[in-house]
Amino acid sequence: DTSKVDEIYLYPKAENYNEVYLKKINDEWKVKIGEDKSAEVPNSKIKNLFAQLLTIKPKRLASRDELKWKDYQVDSTGTRVKIFEDGEQTLDIVLGRFSFQQPRSMSTFVRLAEDTDVYEVDGFLDMTFNQSLNSFRNNSIVSDNKNNWQSLTFIYPADSSFRMEKRENKWFINNIETDSTKTEQFLNKLSRLSHQNFYDSINKDQLLTPTYSLKIDNSDTSSITVNGYKLNNKLLKTSSQNHESIFESDNNLKQNIFINSEKVLK
Repeated sequence: DTSKVDEIYLYPKAENYNEVYLKKINDEWKVKIGEDKSAEVPNSKIKNLFAQLLTIKPKRLASRDELKWKDYQVDSTGTRVKIFEDGEQTLDIVLGRFSFQQPRSMSTFVRLAEDTDVYEVDGFLDMTFNQSLNSFRNNSIVSDNKNNWQSLTFIYPADSSFRMEKRENKWFINNIETDSTKTEQFLNKLSRLSHQNFYDSINKDQLLTPTYSLKIDNSDTSSITVNGYKLNNKLLKTSSQNHESIFESDNNLKQNIFINSEKVLK
């Protein structure tokens, strides 16, 4: 009963992935990211996880021999999933290797932890369960409909700041029309921008004046602000759409947000 599930433990098989602990607190899901720290988990990711679990139905018995566990990777090399409902464990399953058959049919070998039998089930379950804890966090920086944007204000050090404005579906910088193709490419990337590299060493309230800032104004008077902070040769980013997360970015991510005006001009 997914409505009663309040704890999920995932033990991914990837060597560089640690245990993932998900817990429901006051109807909101959190993932543990440190001894005394947790992060928000979007409901969509939990729903996807439940949807995958509920599709696990045996289509054939693959083996009843414990000596075959290693072949199917349903021993200690598999991904283990434990589910608790109201504090009581109701599922303990090991997800093993996947198999691909033509045409476009993928399946996974699984075993209940307390059972010997190995079953083949439909689906590529690794994609959902063999993941790092960061994959369950809210990794969105900007998620919005770009067609509603009216202006983008880039605030930079010195005199390098500039503003893009939309007039009759065309974009301008200082009354100079931008290149429509370059602008469209930039806005498309910006409108659905996410990142998996989180920075958890400090809290948001420890970040002071941003080095870079982008404010996106919508036609309904709402706005989105993305700030960039230089810290020890790192560029950290925050977003008003994701109040909890701090992202540590590479130069590519910087160029997808804090661009110079030449990037979109003709």
